[in-house]
Amino acid sequence: MGGQEFTVPAVDNGRVAASQHTETIDGRECTVFTVFLGLDHKWFAATAPAPTKNDVTVLVNGEEAWKSVYDDVTDARDRITWSTWFWHSDFELRRPSGHSGMGESERWKYTSMAILEDKPNVDKKILINRFWGDNSDFADWLNTDGDLRYWADKANDNFEVVVQGNDTEAPLHGAYEDRAPDYSYQDRVKALYPERQWVLGDGGGQARDYTLDAASYHQKAIVVDGEVAFVGGMNTKSTDWDTNDHLVFDERRMAFDASESERDDVYWREELPDLGPRRDYMMRAEGPVAHDVEAFLKERWDLSFDDGSLYAENATSLKLDDPMQDVAGGSLAQVTVSLPNPIANMSIWETHAKAFAQAKDYIFIEDQYFRAPLLNETIAARMLEEPDLVLIVVTKPVSEWDPGLKYTYLTDKYFEELFGDRYLVMQLRTADMVAEEDWYYDNTYWYDTAIDTHSKLRIVDDEYVSIGSCNYNNRGYLYEGEMNLSVLDETIGKNTRAKVFQQLVGPELSPYLSADAQNNMDVLRTAMEYNAELFEWWEMYGEDLDWDEAEAYWDDAPPAGFVHPVEFSGDYIEVGPDLF
Repeated sequence: MGGQEFTVPAVDNGRVAASQHTETIDGRECTVFTVFLGLDHKWFAATAPAPTKNDVTVLVNGEEAWKSVYDDVTDARDRITWSTWFWHSDFELRRPSGHSGMGESERWKYTSMAILEDKPNVDKKILINRFWGDNSDFADWLNTDGDLRYWADKANDNFEVVVQGNDTEAPLHGAYEDRAPDYSYQDRVKALYPERQWVLGDGGGQARDYTLDAASYHQKAIVVDGEVAFVGGMNTKSTDWDTNDHLVFDERRMAFDASESERDDVYWREELPDLGPRRDYMMRAEGPVAHDVEAFLKERWDLSFDDGSLYAENATSLKLDDPMQDVAGGSLAQVTVSLPNPIANMSIWETHAKAFAQAKDYIFIEDQYFRAPLLNETIAARMLEEPDLVLIVVTKPVSEWDPGLKYTYLTDKYFEELFGDRYLVMQLRTADMVAEEDWYYDNTYWYDTAIDTHSKLRIVDDEYVSIGSCNYNNRGYLYEGEMNLSVLDETIGKNTRAKVFQQLVGPELSPYLSADAQNNMDVLRTAMEYNAELFEWWEMYGEDLDWDEAEAYWDDAPPAGFVHPVEFSGDYIEVGPDLF
């Protein structure tokens, strides 16, 4: 007051905003300056919606995930908002008892299209993520089908489809330079006090210059009535269904049009199924976070009217309800995204970096990729600070012809050389043995099958769990359109780690798992080394066994879960860090 100079204080690791307004104090009209200070959450992203309390369930395989989706979508009253990178109308969400003996018409009622067509009065908005930014219609058949395009071509029918491309250009050799703008703390406080005058300005703006159009939108999310959200890595696609068992022979993993006799052949282990074993995750959240998930999808949906997305001319605006109240006793959850311009958001990267920087016991990453150099130093710095911290990774092998090999190899070597036995990387495989008795000689067949690890899972210290569509590569964190759900809850963290690790090592070794991270790493390594020796033995000697010998060996010494060693060749193609 009285002409005094007002200085906004500096704030480390936080945010500041300042306002002024006129107020009568003791009969005098005074100018009041107010300073608002905000500190970033240690785990959650400041650039994403605030975390809220929700009823959260971690779904650890396609069978339980899609059954949950089926149940909630079937009960939809008002609207269904659905985003996927790939769409099959005949994808069977449920495969109940007796499934293999059902005809197509009986199984159709469990498909993605059937449950939507069965709700003519529910507003349905399906957001398909194009492979390229080009919005011409020459390639929409690649990740859609005729049944979906039939509805996309129609207007005014409560069944709207948009096929949207991501036109971000990324360098083949150089680094992706653009960064999402920081959020405005001042704007958040202004929403609470709109009548005040604000004395700090916001700046920003960055340029970009790229060479390759190689991005897509990759988000997989479903929102029902603005109340329940599913966020994960699974597409609405025939490949994205499996059980915890990851069986080599599973007649439920057949193409929709497979005959009963073809399914019987798989059941009797005479033929392999059409689709291989698949591993992925999904989260179901009921509560206010469902509004935040749908709000992000709305941003993309509304953008489609301006960017020339396919079929947008037949679509209408997506209207949101007010968010639900926090769920009493619920888990703290936050939706985060990676999005390119003009929406531009990198909050998945922010929350994962924060979570890794808080780790004390373990960091667990299960992902189809393991090549995000922008997080290597964050993890390494924390492991150097915490001498007992371990890094456990499940990923996939990478071909020498895959441009992604370079940074997978370099990432693996970086942690191996720095941390030795505190770092463990594995791949997943499953197996089966078929022995047949014959008049003249017996036949023994050994099946060693890679599990298609499509996961995007992070767990830190039994406290923090993140599941979604964001792969562990720079592209996923920087500009590929992604969505994840993060949960900070010790019960969910512990239970998720326990379920996942039990699956990885199998029932024989599961009793040796505990809450001790180093012990768990040792159990995983034991299972990995045992499986490597077991599979090598079967490859060498299996076909020479009589059927009764083969059955006895298989019963006495089954695989220990699914974990196996993995190595990455140093003979890689020269590329930059941000494209593959």
